[in-house]
Amino acid sequence: MFDTREPLTGKAPQPKTPTPAAPRPLKAGTQSWQRTFRGTANGITFQLRIIRQPNGHLTARYQATPGQGRGWHLEGQLRDDNTFNLQGTENNAEFQGKISPDGKTVTSNFSNETASGAFKASSLTLSAIPVALLPTRAPATVLTQTPSVENTESPAQTAHIDRSKVSQSVIAALNSSNYTPKTMVKKDRHEVFFNIVKSFRSLGVPHPELIAAQWATESGWGQSHSGKNNVFGIKEFDPNRPRTFAPTKEWDPRLQRLVNKMEPFADYKDYADAFIARANFTIDNPRYAKAGYFEAKTLREAAYAIDRAGYANTGKPGAYAESLIAIMRGCGIDVEKTISVAAGSSQSQAAVGGSQSAKSSTPPDQLDKLINLNSYKKAYTIKEINLARSLIVKLQDNKMKGDLFEILQTKIPYRNQRNNQSIGLQSDRWSYTGRDGKTHWVIYTGKPIGDIMCNLTSLTMVMETLGIENPSDGQYEDFLENVRRKNSLPPRTTEGGWEGVARELKARKVMRKDKFRGDYTEWKDEILPCLRNGNGVMMSLNGHIIRLQSITNEGITVDDPYGRLPSLLNYRPSNVTGSYNGNLNGKTKEAGVGEDTVFPWNQVSKFTFHWIAAFERK
Repeated sequence: MFDTREPLTGKAPQPKTPTPAAPRPLKAGTQSWQRTFRGTANGITFQLRIIRQPNGHLTARYQATPGQGRGWHLEGQLRDDNTFNLQGTENNAEFQGKISPDGKTVTSNFSNETASGAFKASSLTLSAIPVALLPTRAPATVLTQTPSVENTESPAQTAHIDRSKVSQSVIAALNSSNYTPKTMVKKDRHEVFFNIVKSFRSLGVPHPELIAAQWATESGWGQSHSGKNNVFGIKEFDPNRPRTFAPTKEWDPRLQRLVNKMEPFADYKDYADAFIARANFTIDNPRYAKAGYFEAKTLREAAYAIDRAGYANTGKPGAYAESLIAIMRGCGIDVEKTISVAAGSSQSQAAVGGSQSAKSSTPPDQLDKLINLNSYKKAYTIKEINLARSLIVKLQDNKMKGDLFEILQTKIPYRNQRNNQSIGLQSDRWSYTGRDGKTHWVIYTGKPIGDIMCNLTSLTMVMETLGIENPSDGQYEDFLENVRRKNSLPPRTTEGGWEGVARELKARKVMRKDKFRGDYTEWKDEILPCLRNGNGVMMSLNGHIIRLQSITNEGITVDDPYGRLPSLLNYRPSNVTGSYNGNLNGKTKEAGVGEDTVFPWNQVSKFTFHWIAAFERK
């Protein structure tokens, strides 16, 4: 039931020998070694860790400052003449160069194609240093409470964990988490649970109670393993790494049900390796940071973040989170208690990045600094949006302008259509297909029409992207509906309706693409420039309108005013509500589950959007 869909899964590359004090010659054809190199080019400091296998295969990890703190994984080959190539598995990074015969120097060129443009360093010299990769994120503290473990504070671990740096006492404690539940009473189970919590707290890993709950649910309290010593259901898609094919049940979006499958699961040499791999999995895979896992303020929030990121492919959003919450509560843990949030790296948009980093509460990102904020802020007020826009347009560097406008797109307040207060007219009705296969009509005359106001609610977010303030005291989307009625504009479901309303608020449509379908390259070439120009963009799923927030290597991020659509491929225009599997926004508050919804490219590239429209301020 575990779905990775990312290149880094299972056991991360681990050093097989300690870093030698002096580099050995590289000519020996069957030797293994590991070295860390550092150098600077084009204002970027690189740190490159290389591990050589006996067959000359290289695994590596590089960090760049400024850039994403945890770094990126690479794979490549060392040739007989000491030349090499390394290709990124998490982004489009590529190193090509040569290592000196004594192993002390790397001469290389570096390139990376990112959503923000191309970055190249044609002459990069890296010198060997006698240390491993160091985390670049600022330390913080994670404070949690359990009924049977002493409450302590530890630095929050948000960089890749190297087993060789973990104390033997912790390794032994993790390896002791091997019990047979059939012989265990509740007290014994809880003892194992809190042993895991204590071990991970000593490592400074965020949310150790949640990891222990995952161990309990993924392995049946230690009873079942998906691969050798694999107690977290982590898959391994690399055929060159140890793995076991095992049966599992996963949600099939096409069939709309759980199906039996044989999937490859990672093998680990012991339980400690499995536990460390689980900690590294959320650290190394950026989708967990994007889902808000590291900045969650309660264990409940962390559980829902890991669910949103897709740890378990159940087809029922929130179900996995609730199972983890139930286990933690059963162990006497208060999942609602506020915990301190780990401080992550700044949201750097350096060209070496390849993907947007975690949205942490501190420190401020580039845009926050531009408008003189002292800490990271997720959503801006309309005054902050206008201040940011006024400062961005004054910049001379077009690439920096685009980068900052991309950040601004992520800070637009989210709007929930289902709590709108507009009352329906005679013409307001909505059709849907019932279980009987027949078309049914819902008449909204004299009733709130929030459920059919996705168009003007998405337009509200577009207007705020442009810095156009709500002139009324009520909800912005309700004001837009009043503008439409007052000016006798066409229905809000038509282009004449929503474009006419935008025109009345001094915004104009500058782009429309009909029946748009494409992969990352096409979206980057045809749609991304609109976001980087500071335009507001909304699009139609052929029956439902949403706002486009960002385009990255991983997929598109949208703000859906109706709720969280589990999959684009599940969307049915004849039954929009049914497409959401009940994961809808509430009707009593502005917050909703449709904010920051990510659709990966394996869905986006197969889906045809009815239209995509961009707006600018007149």
